[in-house]
Amino acid sequence: MLCVAIRTLEWSCLKERLKRHLRPANATPSIVMDALDLAVNIRGIGWNWSKSIYVPPETRPTSRTVFFLYVLISALVHSFICGVFQIAIQAFSPETFTVMTGGSIFDASLPPLIRYIRSSIISTVVAFGIYSVIQFNYDVLTLVGVAVLRQDPAQWPPFFQSPWLATSLRDFWSRRWHQLYRRPFVVLGSWPLSFVFGRPGYILGAFLASGIFHHVVVLTLNGNVEMWCMLLSFGMMAAGIVLEDVFTALTGRTVGGWNGRLWMMAWMLVWGNLMVDGFARAGMFASSSVFESASPARAFVERYVLAFDRWLRAFE
Repeated sequence: MLCVAIRTLEWSCLKERLKRHLRPANATPSIVMDALDLAVNIRGIGWNWSKSIYVPPETRPTSRTVFFLYVLISALVHSFICGVFQIAIQAFSPETFTVMTGGSIFDASLPPLIRYIRSSIISTVVAFGIYSVIQFNYDVLTLVGVAVLRQDPAQWPPFFQSPWLATSLRDFWSRRWHQLYRRPFVVLGSWPLSFVFGRPGYILGAFLASGIFHHVVVLTLNGNVEMWCMLLSFGMMAAGIVLEDVFTALTGRTVGGWNGRLWMMAWMLVWGNLMVDGFARAGMFASSSVFESASPARAFVERYVLAFDRWLRAFE
């Protein structure tokens, strides 16, 4: 509803008509169906307003039947992976990560170096867990759209583009991570700040809007989580991209290759720890699903994560 409100504000100020150029095969144009698609199609796939949003190239089969089977397998695989990561996250701290009151990923009883290594491992597991659950949800919606609503597979293009292969912060956030809320963030943050601060303001505004959005998400779980946590972590993502632009302006080279990948991973870990800590203290890791509770890997994952955690603690 927040996204719809933001987009309605944007649509009221448009200079050109909203046009839909992609519909289900043999579908009769309908104002009602177009309005419904416009409201729920957050990326704007098939609409003229989404031309600036990056859509990953299609690598899946184009045949409807094979496409359906491919997405079904993807949903099953990602549901299993999601369950495994959720079990692993909770196993790191069963006393705090399994209850809605939550707890920090930073264990104050550990020396600073070991504490940060442990929190970085947890943050990395969380990142892949978030990727898996988002991809699973998108696969399920794709199956419903293609099989039930008889939509064209082209209306459900890829959501991610192998984010672990990103070679810079800009590459990660603008191309490889999902672009689901890009437009609301641009409207809410980029446009206002760009009028004052130009291109840096455009970048900062988008990430500050993202920080506010994610803070709203954690507020639904725990009203005691401080706003600065999300604002700072997402704001520093913007600062990292601005630093990349400064590097390009000074050297004439773009950030990329293995050096760019190491830089991206280091920056993401530093500020990603703070972001994940906010999620943990809000009690987000206490959520459960049938994929987690019924996972055949539960005993195996819990045993080895607990053993690994004890091994880390042995370095106190």
